[in-house]
Amino acid sequence: MVEAAKREEAGWARALAEAAPAGAEATVPDAALGALLDDADATDGDAELWVRRLGERVGRLDALNVGGMLAAATEGGGAGARLSARLDAGGAAASALAARLSRLDALARAAPAALHARSGAARADAAARALLQELTEIYAWLDAPPLRDLDSISEISLASPEGRARALAAGTALRTALRAESQMAPARRRLGAVRERLRRLQRAKDALAAALARHLNNLLIHLGNEAASAPAPAAAGTARAHHADLLPYAPFMRWLKDMDEKAYDALTKVYVGTWSRVYEREARAACEAARAAAAPPLAAAADTPLDAVLTVVENICNAEQDFCTQFFFLDVDVKSEGSDGGSEASEETSARRGAGAESRRMMAELFPALEAELVALVNHLERQPYGAMRALACVGTRVLGDGASATPGTPAGGGGGGGGGEGRWARTALAAVAVAAKRGADRVIADRLAAMPESARQAAKRPKAGLLGFLSEFEELSSVCEAIFGLRGRRADLERWYAALGGAMLAAVAAADHPRTPRPVLRLENYHRLHALLAARRAPALDALRREARARYSEALRQYVTQYFGRPLDKLTQFFEGVAEAVAGGAREEEVCYRAAFSKHELRRLLAMYPAPEVRRSLHRLYRTVEKHLSEEGGLLQVVWRAMQEEFLQQHHALQARIAACYPGAGLALPLSTQDILDAFSDIAREH
Repeated sequence: MVEAAKREEAGWARALAEAAPAGAEATVPDAALGALLDDADATDGDAELWVRRLGERVGRLDALNVGGMLAAATEGGGAGARLSARLDAGGAAASALAARLSRLDALARAAPAALHARSGAARADAAARALLQELTEIYAWLDAPPLRDLDSISEISLASPEGRARALAAGTALRTALRAESQMAPARRRLGAVRERLRRLQRAKDALAAALARHLNNLLIHLGNEAASAPAPAAAGTARAHHADLLPYAPFMRWLKDMDEKAYDALTKVYVGTWSRVYEREARAACEAARAAAAPPLAAAADTPLDAVLTVVENICNAEQDFCTQFFFLDVDVKSEGSDGGSEASEETSARRGAGAESRRMMAELFPALEAELVALVNHLERQPYGAMRALACVGTRVLGDGASATPGTPAGGGGGGGGGEGRWARTALAAVAVAAKRGADRVIADRLAAMPESARQAAKRPKAGLLGFLSEFEELSSVCEAIFGLRGRRADLERWYAALGGAMLAAVAAADHPRTPRPVLRLENYHRLHALLAARRAPALDALRREARARYSEALRQYVTQYFGRPLDKLTQFFEGVAEAVAGGAREEEVCYRAAFSKHELRRLLAMYPAPEVRRSLHRLYRTVEKHLSEEGGLLQVVWRAMQEEFLQQHHALQARIAACYPGAGLALPLSTQDILDAFSDIAREH
């Protein structure tokens, strides 16, 4: 760069010389400018220093030019023309130097050390350092201490803890070396030593994978045979005992999942094929024991055997899910992780993560017949009285994740490597069983609904209709269901069943008939009992049905009293109906007695037809009629008798008021006073 600047400055010097007049003497400024342009100090390599020098010299040149201009001004003549020409030439040279100075200044600011960095020594030093770093990395990769005995990796014994530690260290080093190879620069992979090392690493990896697969395959089959040959009651403990034997090999399964997926998949199939048979046998044995325990004498506690089976199933499934998640590294992408040492925290987190699709698939393969066995057990329990309800309560409690469903020693909802209760495969399996139990309970209610018309037809064969059979069945069912579900939730199912049964019973009572019992009696007794049953349940869903039953009962009671009590003083009642018509026709009440049909004499004659003893005898006959119609189980005899008393009193008061209004001062009165009526009704009720 300096040489080029000097050449350019020499060109400016020639331009300045040509611009000067021919034969002119070299003045001091000319000499100074020549010295400036002829400076060829080859040792100056600093661009900034060179620029600074040029600036200083340009300043001195300007001072010389000013002096020359003053001298020329004093000489006069042609000196002025020469001075003007030389000033123009000097201005052009100054502009060129200023532009050059700006360019050099920009270059100096952009790369102040560029010239120094391009020196040969610096380039050689940088190249040597880069080569040393490259050789160090290659050497460290080629000569890793755990991989110095590659040919003997497959001979390491995996039966002892020391051998497993050596094999794991070698496998970890192999995994790290092979992963580092994938990140090498293409130029490094072309080295002969690197290619040879890669071939040895690949052979060592295949040998270690084959040794691990062979050892683990034999171990899985051996442990499976031991569990299969164990007695059925003890197999559940044996099934979980193999976890402790296999967990020390979990790091090797992780290594195989990353380095040899084919061997990993083969071992997974061996494990599933071996232990699915063991668990199928255990599930069948537990369900058969529960069927035997749920005998008819134990029907009241039919949920106890099922609860025991579900406890065993949950314990086994949860323990197996935890083990499979840890041993097979399910739902963990080991290929995306870094080295083994850098992923310990992620392994621990993954072990506690909720089970995902891969773990659910494996659990379904390990327990293919579990759901069918439990559903068959639930169907068997449905044959017991209220067995379907007990099964639904028992299974539903565990599916909902209550504290009672937690396995012993485990927090509610599960714990350990399989994740929270919402990630438990056992809960998913039990949910299907709960659906089957719910369908069974719904079938029981549907059978009750279908049997109601037949129950009403059977009641017609009895001497009295009385209470229909489905009412007592509903009372028993509701009492049992409250005891079963009272502490276990599922109120929605209970209220739905109650509403369906209550609506059907209302319709069945309305349609029921009896050849010897008046329909109002049949209805008032059954509606009264149904209202009491619905009110005892205190369910919001039954409020409308309860009000409807109460209204129908009141209507039936009114109809019966109106129909069978009638008008004990019938002729008197007809007489005063005529009086009321006359008053309505315009006659004054106090003048009605002057008409022949409604005279005082006619009224006395009618009153004489109803002496007090005769009225009492008619009430006795009425009581026996009511007693004949009503049933003892209904318990409404006194209620109906009191309603008839109220009816009689109402009629008596109406007649007495009409006598007082139309026959004032005549001394006429009904045969019985209000107190006499009350005493008569009470005496008759006590006598009977």
